[in-house]
Amino acid sequence: MISRVAEHCFWMARYLERAEDTARILDVNQTLLLDYHVPMEQQWRPVLIISGIYDMPGEPQAETVQDYMTWEASNLCSIASSLAAARENARIIREVISAEMWERLNYYHLWMQGSAARQLYENSRCDFYSEIRRINQLIHGIADGTMSHDEPWSFFQLGTYLERACQTARILDVKYHMGMRGGDKVQDADATPVDNAHWVAILTSCSGYEPFHKKVRQLQDTGMAVAEFLVLDNEFPRSVRCCLRRCERAAHAVSGRPVDQPGDGVEKMLAELIGWLNGRSIAEVFRDGLHEALTHVVDSTHELGAAIHRTYFDVRGRTGSSKRGV
Repeated sequence: MISRVAEHCFWMARYLERAEDTARILDVNQTLLLDYHVPMEQQWRPVLIISGIYDMPGEPQAETVQDYMTWEASNLCSIASSLAAARENARIIREVISAEMWERLNYYHLWMQGSAARQLYENSRCDFYSEIRRINQLIHGIADGTMSHDEPWSFFQLGTYLERACQTARILDVKYHMGMRGGDKVQDADATPVDNAHWVAILTSCSGYEPFHKKVRQLQDTGMAVAEFLVLDNEFPRSVRCCLRRCERAAHAVSGRPVDQPGDGVEKMLAELIGWLNGRSIAEVFRDGLHEALTHVVDSTHELGAAIHRTYFDVRGRTGSSKRGV
């Protein structure tokens, strides 16, 4: 398989996932602030920090942050930039993805560039963000039903779940640390309505509110239960552990090796990180520091991204050929 095709599949998936995640965070944050009084420093700055942005021009007010995270072309994490990058990656590999997938991606790219998207944004912010979420969900559904589940599909899955694992860890870390009274653990008996609203916001930002409440829970402490669900749950498709396992499955589908026999650097790093998670209960994670654990996950996903590039995409110094097996 040509390495550039694999790379474009990988990044197309990451950018699509990033657009949906950003839309969900903006929507949830806006709703939270309409219903509860939240200290100024905890209102919109966390949205920027989740995306790794510390230098947005001006003060992080509601309209400036939403505009910057939705439309700003110079912001590579904005919804408009993410969808444009996803579309560009798809354009380059049109021969690999299905015609239906390309048509839908191109349609939404043009929609974002036109007046209809702006008008929806101005008239109903909630409906606009819902439409952005549906874009990724629709394209994933089309891809699942119209793409062969071969190597390009495996890289599409790898990009999706790596981005998802990192975003879930970031959302939980930033929202917990800034919202839960500066990062201090809040016991249920001491929790205020705002504390409970923050837990709802964390779950909703990760699409986990309904699945969390439908699951039988052993823990009585809400904070530990939410963290356990978003970090260690085996079945929820946005939990860190579940995402990493799906990354592992995709990496082994590429190499053809059994999951219990990691061979290349990516497979070994995934096995090590999953093993690190498997060796900890949520009580041990809280004891050693939730922030430290989530920082380790985020840093590890960044290292995984670099390892994926070295292992599958970087062809420099490889006999000058543009092709390599992956």
